[in-house]
Amino acid sequence: MKLATKLWGGVIVIAIIGLAWYWSTRPNPADSIVTETVSRTDVSETVSVSGELVPTEYADLSFRAIGRVEEVYVKEGESVKAGDPLAVLDRSVQMSQLAAAEVALRIAEEAEKLALRNKNDLDPEERRAKKLASEAAREDVRTLRAEMEKSVIRAPFDGRITRVDLRSGETTSIGVAVFRIARSAGLVVESRVPESDIVKLSVGMEASVTFDALDSSDLFRAKVVAIDESATIVQDVVSYVVTFEVAAIDERLRDGMSADIDVVTAKREGVLAVPFRALTVRGEKTFATLSRTDGTTEEVQVKTGLEGDDGMVEIVSSLKEGDVVVIGTVSE
Repeated sequence: MKLATKLWGGVIVIAIIGLAWYWSTRPNPADSIVTETVSRTDVSETVSVSGELVPTEYADLSFRAIGRVEEVYVKEGESVKAGDPLAVLDRSVQMSQLAAAEVALRIAEEAEKLALRNKNDLDPEERRAKKLASEAAREDVRTLRAEMEKSVIRAPFDGRITRVDLRSGETTSIGVAVFRIARSAGLVVESRVPESDIVKLSVGMEASVTFDALDSSDLFRAKVVAIDESATIVQDVVSYVVTFEVAAIDERLRDGMSADIDVVTAKREGVLAVPFRALTVRGEKTFATLSRTDGTTEEVQVKTGLEGDDGMVEIVSSLKEGDVVVIGTVSE
């Protein structure tokens, strides 16, 4: 009797658990499915990057030494010739060292001349020592003059100064760009594109550009004209410099303006497409759920193509125009 009671008790517990699971997992009649009709549309992929407006041919110039700026010889907009000095650091200490080195050179050269006049009184080793002393003194002078030249920035070619980022009295560091010189009046946009996106770009691709200084409705057409072969690494971030040629340069545009660039890297026109949320990915397979006219649904495996920026995905197989796919449910 007791055994039967226990058995019935176990059956009742199992029944309760089963009912609880059923009520928690059964479809809610108040829920309705949300669908989307498969249709033809354009699907495009876009790479969006930021950049800077720069001259077509330019060079950023910096000092090769650390020091205090003694004098700046040019202003923005001035034209210069190749070799013209643009700025110089304080070289008073170096000039004193050079003066002392030149005195030492004169003494060494006089000693060498005296040794030549009295060569019969000196053995070959002494004459050679005098000559080596002169050569060492000349090398000291050449080295000091070369070091002093590092304190001067000169124009590398004929052009126009488009940027000046220093004043007299400031202290500068090695490698910090303080001048920009442009060879021509043309302007292009340069952008550092991450390595994850660079494989999507190629020369000739069209782009649209907006500038932070102008209204967002001012849209400029551009195209990719150059992609650097070698990478630039800044703080362990790998990128490649891409140059964009702007179709029409507005008179409001200035060197150094920040730009936002959108490049259409792939586009499919008039293809079947569904929202991404209509798809389910399991492993390497992708599925969509069809909604039938009789109220039933059917899951089918599909092959996808291009994934667009607007959330639409190209459908290559298994669906046709007019099919209705489930994209979710809504509680009513």
